[in-house]
Amino acid sequence: MAAATRLIGSLVLLCCVAAACGSAATPSIRLEPLADRLPADPEAPTDAWVAGVNAAGWDFHRHLVGNAVSSPLSIGTAFSLSRAGASGDSGAVLDEIFGFPEVDPHGAANAVDLMVAEASVEPTTLEVATRLFPDDEFHPLPAFLDTASAHYGTSTQPIDTADEDAAADTVNRWVSERTRGLIPKIVTPPIVRDQRLVLANTVYLKADWVVPFLSELTSSGPFTTDDNRSVTVPFMHDREPVPRRYVLLDGADAVELPYQGGELAMWLVVPHDPAGLPAVEETLDAAALTGLPAAAKEGLVDLTMPKWEQTLPPTDLFEWLCPLGFCEGAAFDRIAPGIFITAALHGAKVIVDEKGTEAAAATAMGFAESGPPPADLTIVADRPFLWAIVHEGTGAVLFVGRLVEPGA
Repeated sequence: MAAATRLIGSLVLLCCVAAACGSAATPSIRLEPLADRLPADPEAPTDAWVAGVNAAGWDFHRHLVGNAVSSPLSIGTAFSLSRAGASGDSGAVLDEIFGFPEVDPHGAANAVDLMVAEASVEPTTLEVATRLFPDDEFHPLPAFLDTASAHYGTSTQPIDTADEDAAADTVNRWVSERTRGLIPKIVTPPIVRDQRLVLANTVYLKADWVVPFLSELTSSGPFTTDDNRSVTVPFMHDREPVPRRYVLLDGADAVELPYQGGELAMWLVVPHDPAGLPAVEETLDAAALTGLPAAAKEGLVDLTMPKWEQTLPPTDLFEWLCPLGFCEGAAFDRIAPGIFITAALHGAKVIVDEKGTEAAAATAMGFAESGPPPADLTIVADRPFLWAIVHEGTGAVLFVGRLVEPGA
């Protein structure tokens, strides 16, 4: 079984109604989507939607300190749906932060989501899911629910937010199921207490390398941190130089690790200087990161990289968003009169390893092995590095991260 990467990202938006306002009178909510999912519109402005979401996701990544993992796609999808319920002023700020196109942003989100879903073909699993959890006495406006269903494939599941423990358990159970248990909890009971609506989005990926690492070649070695400490970690090694796409950057080398299926790839960006990652990140933006394939050339690469696991616990997005002008209390009266946002959380986890590898052979023949050809590039990721997983068809950044110290 090839080395596998399992990733997930999850974001929760919570809205409550102003005390003086009531909920809109609409028909009761069903668990099934209220409108049929629309097919992808080939004319939708997908490039603009992806570029804006990638840029916002990169900005959030730069906001994080030390080891970092996040899902620009999850954050962007959740806020894109919430944009359908935003008031004029709140929507304008979201457009500025996320670069949502002026024309047909939800059609673009729908097309991107459906194109990304096409990468979910055995042995790869890639799933994006969104669900609305309204309080059982609250009724969002029909136009918002129709947009959620038709463009995001969203269903609704009423919860009793007065029973905070049961409500939080319902949301967390859905998130855990969608992320295969990698994110067991995204909200706490006090967060959902007496809220009117919870919007949750998840992204889950499990994919095998095209060229797997062999577990018997994994060995311990030193990883030099950015403050010049040395920590011992397990490193995976190519058996011999492998044909890969790579880019020689100013002060760093970037290499592609494609996944089976041909639509997804991880890019590692490894600085020459163990303390050089901040300077390298300063020279990059989302467009440069997703532009690596176009700038790449192919050659034989001898790659050494650590096994690693990273977790971003539920993190308050307002610490990033509020300085950009989008703060707690922003109005979302197109969800229902008097609705405003009270919390925005994001959590993610990544595991990169060779789990599940098992092999056996019995041979009574002996052959001499010729030496492998020399490598065009040798990359040893034994220092802080940047990584990103990109859907090549759309250029959407599914996950992005920074490994500063394995195991920290």
